[in-house]
Amino acid sequence: MENKDVRYYPVNAIRVCIDEHGGEIKGRIYSKMSEVPLLFKDCSEMLLRSDRLFDDCGYPQSYQEKREFRKSENTVRYSRPQTYLSDEDILSQEGKYRTIDILVKSRRRAGWQGAILGDNGEILEEFESELGLLRCLGIKGSRAD
Repeated sequence: MENKDVRYYPVNAIRVCIDEHGGEIKGRIYSKMSEVPLLFKDCSEMLLRSDRLFDDCGYPQSYQEKREFRKSENTVRYSRPQTYLSDEDILSQEGKYRTIDILVKSRRRAGWQGAILGDNGEILEEFESELGLLRCLGIKGSRAD
């Protein structure tokens, strides 16, 4: 009998594949809630693109609605989001420099709270804000330093 080590990838997690690390990081973000990878060229863009994905999907739910002057419709959703990628699709992606799994448990106080996950899905380190996340990752050249 074949023993397969099947790992579940949470919907509220993102896989950050860092392909370049110089003064800033560059790479791709994979999420079950996005059909395509989200490309980023620095820490700020990584956070903004992820946050926009969460806002668009309504998960993890934001604890405050972001208002825009141009939109008049309510974009807040309160249901489980549609998923596009399988666990295997996400877990097969690797960054050229580094691969990081980030579980976003909630988005209270206009920020992220969550954990960095290890290879087996175990919690390696927890954070209380995006700044805390960047500190946990030890990303040099970011404004978190």
